[in-house]
Amino acid sequence: MTLQVAAALVTTVGLATWQITRALDKMALADARHARRLAEPVDAARFTADTPDFTRLALTGRYDTERLFLVAQRPQARGFDVVSVLTTDAGSFLVNRGWTLRSPSKPVPETPSGTVSVFGVVWPTTPVPAALREEAWVEGWPKTARLVDPERMAEATGAHAREIRLESGSSGVFRAASLAWDYESGTHWSYAVQWLLIGVGVGVGYVLIGRRRGREPTDDA
Repeated sequence: MTLQVAAALVTTVGLATWQITRALDKMALADARHARRLAEPVDAARFTADTPDFTRLALTGRYDTERLFLVAQRPQARGFDVVSVLTTDAGSFLVNRGWTLRSPSKPVPETPSGTVSVFGVVWPTTPVPAALREEAWVEGWPKTARLVDPERMAEATGAHAREIRLESGSSGVFRAASLAWDYESGTHWSYAVQWLLIGVGVGVGYVLIGRRRGREPTDDA
């Protein structure tokens, strides 16, 4: 039984340590995100495929007034997010211009013409379910989609395969897309405490059983 208890204690302490490590990692990521969000925008010419998530970008260029993606999870939703192609001297970018109401009189949202200067945030790319990656797109423009898929959208437009969420106040922005991101470190702290409590329970139980056995009379008594 001693070996079993020792193995249980090692396991619970190891799992608690792992959860604490993950919590600290996510706190570090959250701190880095906060620092990038407060930093001065980086010029588009310095953008690369390895530019860290949440980096602020300063983009100057012209919107492609025809090639738009209208993104809504449900086909009959009241509105959609508008993802446009913004062409700059540093290449074309997929910019999320935020959410706008669906209008029967204007099925294609208005897009500013001429040169514009905007600020945006390099958004993390999350895995897209296979079923959504295979959804059919119409031949012409605008195209409707259920999720922002930077890789597939880049293949269709020649833009960089990253989503840039434009900040409120930028030219052409509707209701700006949320820039909130929760790394959820609190969940890992909770799990760590639970594993430590389980370990304490195992240890206390072992001590109590040992004392009880010590008080039991032996056959020779």
